[in-house]
Amino acid sequence: MSPTQAAPPPPSRAETRRLVGRALGYLRPHRSRFLGGVGLTLLGILLDIAKPIPLAIVLDVVLGGKVIPGWLPAAFGHVERTTLLAIAALAIVLVTAARGAATVASNYLTIDTGQRMVNDLRTELYAHLQKLSLRFHNQQQTGDLLYRVMSDTFSAQGLVMNGLLPLSSAAVMLAGMFAVMLSFDLSMSFVALVVCPPLYFAITRISGRIHAQASDSRAAESALYARAESTIGAVKLVQAYAREEGAIAEFRHGSERSLALSLKLYSTETLFALVVDSVLAVGTAALVWIGALHVLDGRLGIGELTIFLSYLKDLYAPIQSISQNLAEISSSRAGLERVFKVLDIEADVRDAPNARPLPPVAGRVRFENVHFAYDDGRPVLSGIDLDIRPGERIALLGPTGAGKSTLASLLVRFYDPRSGRVTIDGHDLRDVTVLSLRRQVTVMLQEQILFHTSIRDNIAFGTPRPLDEIRKAAERAEAHEFIARLPEGYDTVIGEDGSTLSGGQRQRLALARALLRSAPIVILDEPTSALDLDTEERVWSRVEEILAGKTTILIAHRLSSARRADRIVLLDGGGIVEQGSHVELLARGGRYARLWESHGSGAGAVKPELFAAVAG
Repeated sequence: MSPTQAAPPPPSRAETRRLVGRALGYLRPHRSRFLGGVGLTLLGILLDIAKPIPLAIVLDVVLGGKVIPGWLPAAFGHVERTTLLAIAALAIVLVTAARGAATVASNYLTIDTGQRMVNDLRTELYAHLQKLSLRFHNQQQTGDLLYRVMSDTFSAQGLVMNGLLPLSSAAVMLAGMFAVMLSFDLSMSFVALVVCPPLYFAITRISGRIHAQASDSRAAESALYARAESTIGAVKLVQAYAREEGAIAEFRHGSERSLALSLKLYSTETLFALVVDSVLAVGTAALVWIGALHVLDGRLGIGELTIFLSYLKDLYAPIQSISQNLAEISSSRAGLERVFKVLDIEADVRDAPNARPLPPVAGRVRFENVHFAYDDGRPVLSGIDLDIRPGERIALLGPTGAGKSTLASLLVRFYDPRSGRVTIDGHDLRDVTVLSLRRQVTVMLQEQILFHTSIRDNIAFGTPRPLDEIRKAAERAEAHEFIARLPEGYDTVIGEDGSTLSGGQRQRLALARALLRSAPIVILDEPTSALDLDTEERVWSRVEEILAGKTTILIAHRLSSARRADRIVLLDGGGIVEQGSHVELLARGGRYARLWESHGSGAGAVKPELFAAVAG
């Protein structure tokens, strides 16, 4: 199932337990800090329970003249009232200060632990996305994946630190306070629990609705994020086609839908809180009524009633907290489901269990009866057999969709063939580790991917090198001259995707990046298509030297580039229709010869219709 599909129905209890258990796995590396926070939380609960006791001593013993309760040390019975008053007053200050200190320290440790969990989960998700194949990424929206990485991962902190931990703390406080209340008045303590059945009914009915609405809200916000990311990234096209108003209207519609779903979720959570508050108000009124009657009957002192009512407020506070925590858990569960849905997708290109590193290679590449198709089932490559000698330069030529880039992609395992195999020096690529393979192959992609950073960092991407080596690569790619004219030279920061550069400049930077890596196998996908013929000639005169001895696969649309290869492989319909050197193919008088004759000197890209015209 694609991670961008509609939100599923609320999970069962077993699924929820599995999800919670999985989330708690990210807590394990930080358990010492977490346990410290839990210990301080328990200390704070004990101090909360002790907080009203000094006031009760003042009301019943100091002011009411009663004897010291039996649970206090007998020595307090011999203390003067003024001294006892001072001790009680000091105790109020100390308990409150200690409670505040414990809360601050506990919050720091638990928040820090939650952020560490988020960092671990976010990093794992990001790393997993790096390993998923192009097939997966081609089916996803970048904005949606970014939202999962940057926003949904916070659900781990929300579930544990804002949900489960406060829920457990509230349960402990509830049990402790109820135990103290039982020692004062049995009947009133049980009356306090009358609110539990209706609260349980409200929680079970509304929390499921909160989960469903939280899932819808997150999906809508993610879709809005994806729309904004794609539109802003394509602002040049939007402006060129005068689509500003349409883009704004689409964004406004998506934003209104996202906000409407957020408002719906907020309204449900508010309704939840209102139901809880109303039920608790009924319970409070009943207890105040019964407690006052017990005081009038002499069964309770005013101080004891004060403690009881203080505990009553603190007793219901955890219940309110529990309702809020359950709402937080429902919302966080929706975010974690989105994260784990991506993490559970297995990479279709991955290391085999017994994969071994690819040793240093000479560069013998073989495609043996290779068949490949994308998810739509339409064959792209059918029965490809191609043997490339070490150091040989191959040019792949053919119309759009002939499978040129796909064939090269199989060599770096962007994809795996459906059948057949690809080998380097006799090693089946599926038997070696992906990392060791890609370290021995240099790739210049057809899309000139550049980053919003310095030119120096763009050229040295993935290959930290001294500036003189970077400059030498730029000179070979005919890029040094225009770089030197920039305000800060190699330290000039360029726009995202090289938006501040021309197409030819972007292509030369991408070529310099590929040339900087020293690998025995080189794939160049349209390396000079954006250059004029004079610049192309200068680039090739410099590149020839660095490509010497390297196995090179050149994907070309220009015959002027293809003719430089030792062998030209003409692809069409997913198969090889001709192969040979430029001279051999001209002498053969086949499709390449007709293509060359129709295209004149080979300048400029060959138009698709020309391939069709010379076919057969």
